[in-house]
Amino acid sequence: MKSLPRLIVAAAAIVCAAPSVARAELPTLTQAIEAAKTHALVVVEAEEQVHVANAQMKGARLSAIGNPYIDLQVDKGFGNGVQQELQVLTYSYIPIDVAGQRGKRVDEAERLIAWRKMGLTSSEWIAAGEAAAAYGELLVSSSRVVEAKAGEATAREEAKYFQGRYDAKDTTLYEKSIAEAEVARWVQSRAEAELRVASSRARFEQVTGMLTDGSPPAPASVLLPALRGTWDDGQIARVVDRAPSISRLAAEKSYWDASIERYEREKIPPVSFEIIAGRGSAGEARLGGGAVFTFPVTRRYQAEIARAESGREHAHRQLDLYRGIVVTRLRAARDAIAAVNRALDELDKNGIPALERAVSTSVEAFRAGKIDLTRAMLARRDLAIARARRLDLLEASWRAYADLLIFSGELP
Repeated sequence: MKSLPRLIVAAAAIVCAAPSVARAELPTLTQAIEAAKTHALVVVEAEEQVHVANAQMKGARLSAIGNPYIDLQVDKGFGNGVQQELQVLTYSYIPIDVAGQRGKRVDEAERLIAWRKMGLTSSEWIAAGEAAAAYGELLVSSSRVVEAKAGEATAREEAKYFQGRYDAKDTTLYEKSIAEAEVARWVQSRAEAELRVASSRARFEQVTGMLTDGSPPAPASVLLPALRGTWDDGQIARVVDRAPSISRLAAEKSYWDASIERYEREKIPPVSFEIIAGRGSAGEARLGGGAVFTFPVTRRYQAEIARAESGREHAHRQLDLYRGIVVTRLRAARDAIAAVNRALDELDKNGIPALERAVSTSVEAFRAGKIDLTRAMLARRDLAIARARRLDLLEASWRAYADLLIFSGELP
């Protein structure tokens, strides 16, 4: 019984020492991209493909001399009353690649490794794009929560104001009910925004492995990073040839070319050099040599060559298609970002300030009895819609930015 307190203390120490899940503030975009390049599932799977390709190289580098094998023959003749001596002969065979098959196998393995490495690079930028899209969605969704909270607070003040007027018999039940319904509308908007925050945070943490506390960012941080270049058609044309998806398909096509060359060379079977040693029927020692040739008449790696030719044709067709896809997606992303920037400039300089003035003046006019409640509520809703549509534009620009990452393979 005396040991019970010690056990309790020890258990408490273990619980206190147990690791807890640490949640940090939202990282920078660059940090998120670098984390995604190492943590994302698509990257882990691509790394495994690289490991498998490296393992194939170990087999390709094996000696051109195959495993020797021995044929042992023992016989003794009988008949006509003549007893012959026991004959023992040993045939040793050493197969050797004489047509450079080993070099072709090594070349094929090297190109397979190059293909898988380019696939890894492509996967890293896919993960980077997913991280950027989730990052932007998390920022925008957090801003939606901030907007909804502010709208809810204002609506509750208005509802309290109308409740007081209603109690004083200075307004109608209709106006009081409209104010209360506005509170419910903002509560609903806040719940929807919080759901979007939870979804985007889950996507972000899944692709980066970075746990965040979901703190709302500063409004300025919601804006897209400035593009480094003009991203005109000339720059896009230069980017296309080194785009990860294009480089991966070019490496795949090169691998299938090497595979065809390898099996064309494998058609020539190894030559087995033969060493004969033993004792003849007369008891004499016997020693000789020879060679064994195999003629590729019926089996000439037809299936392997056909598979490689099909893979090469498929990669060639995809290469042509992806060139057009990359150009189209890069142009679309560039144009989308430019359109969003133009719209944001107009909204921030003129649209939002004008709507804010309209709301302020409409509230004053309503309380002065110059306009009815409906016009004041419409002005407030127009402002809320404009701010929400502004966030929609920002979210679209983040998706376009993610496309630039994925299809260019560089920070835009």
